[in-house]
Amino acid sequence: MNIEERNEKGKTYNNFRGSLHIGMGAVYIALGIAVMYYRVFGAIELPLAVSVTLGVAMLLYGAFRIWRGYMDLKQNRR
Repeated sequence: MNIEERNEKGKTYNNFRGSLHIGMGAVYIALGIAVMYYRVFGAIELPLAVSVTLGVAMLLYGAFRIWRGYMDLKQNRR
């Protein structure tokens, strides 16, 4: 395997990883909205402060994952 083939494999993996970051960021944002909206999960009922804090934390982490994925994809285009 020559160097060009190795570089192409690395780009493919990095593109996949960037896409995975974006997808997981969207999942975290959806979970954050769900936690803030539905405060009852089966037998567990969350207080308002806990559900808002957990929801905001998930929203921020989801936004961070999307930003990180975007930056990975942008870096691989060079």
